[in-house]
Amino acid sequence: MHELFLTSHIANDDLSRTVRILQGYCGMKPVSLIERRLMWEGPRARTNLKGIDPGFLMRQQPQLAPVWRGLHEQLVRQSYILTLIYDVTRDFGEADANGNEEKPVLDCDQLPGTLRWSDLPDPGVNRPVNTRPIISIDEQRGLCTIMQSMGHRFTREIIQECYRFINNNVVFELSRYLQLPDHAGNKQQPKISTHLPPFQSLVAFDLENKWILTASVRVANGNDPDQMQQGIGELTTVKTEFEGCFDLHMVDRHTVDTRVKI
Repeated sequence: MHELFLTSHIANDDLSRTVRILQGYCGMKPVSLIERRLMWEGPRARTNLKGIDPGFLMRQQPQLAPVWRGLHEQLVRQSYILTLIYDVTRDFGEADANGNEEKPVLDCDQLPGTLRWSDLPDPGVNRPVNTRPIISIDEQRGLCTIMQSMGHRFTREIIQECYRFINNNVVFELSRYLQLPDHAGNKQQPKISTHLPPFQSLVAFDLENKWILTASVRVANGNDPDQMQQGIGELTTVKTEFEGCFDLHMVDRHTVDTRVKI
């Protein structure tokens, strides 16, 4: 699968206006999401990458087996940073904030999550949008254990606050990324938090608290020029329709490079 996308930056003061514009354009109220994103770095090696355990691949259901095998083929070719994504609610830290002793325990291996892999975006030669291969495997438990079995190490976690809109095949995501306060984790030896701090204590990554607007289309077969051209056409139409409102543009592909630096 390929993801085609364009990006724009939105000032925090323009958030409400942007939500209203997208709501009118898409004819829907936004889907509000809070996602916990765990980053796992692959081995710092160029050769002898073991990928996913063969026994695990053999146990997969027929509909998922090709997807897991496709991920395995990528991971034995190149070491990547993978992302595990878990839905959380805005009140995830209220017990802590209210001083209650009972705090929700977040054992990620017991929760359904999404494993996401994305490659370095393709060179933008003769294409007006960013394009990159992606793999997303949804509703999976035990993902942290799988990461460890592949030799990946947990490096950090972030919280994504997102408003999502859909218009035909185009998905709009208006997001900002938040980090845990310094006292919530050990930066020298990062480990997955079993309790999250209150939402209001999170710190925006961007000093100006800007939001990122992404317009994207997913194409089932990135090797099919007709499918790719249709997706490109849909995004360029969106770009044209929002000219003067949002500056939807390509990003430097190296700023979203997930390959592990050796």
